[in-house]
Amino acid sequence: MRKLNVLTVTVTLAAAIVLAGPASAQTTKKMTYAEAYAACKKELDAAGAPGVNVSAQARYTMGAGCMKKYGFRLKKKAKI
Repeated sequence: MRKLNVLTVTVTLAAAIVLAGPASAQTTKKMTYAEAYAACKKELDAAGAPGVNVSAQARYTMGAGCMKKYGFRLKKKAKI
């Protein structure tokens, strides 16, 4: 009887994962670079990250980590 219950729970759980997997993957939309940049800028401003004087590197590093969280790398500036 116990083996039957374990088997039932396993099959039910596997069916739920199979049915929910593709549906949830289709509903997620990847942010654009501009949207991710705006979200990160908003997060950094809310956190009070410094960025004007000597500690601009700290804000840059925090921003790079935030952009990576959304799946992007920071764009490099054009060489002059």
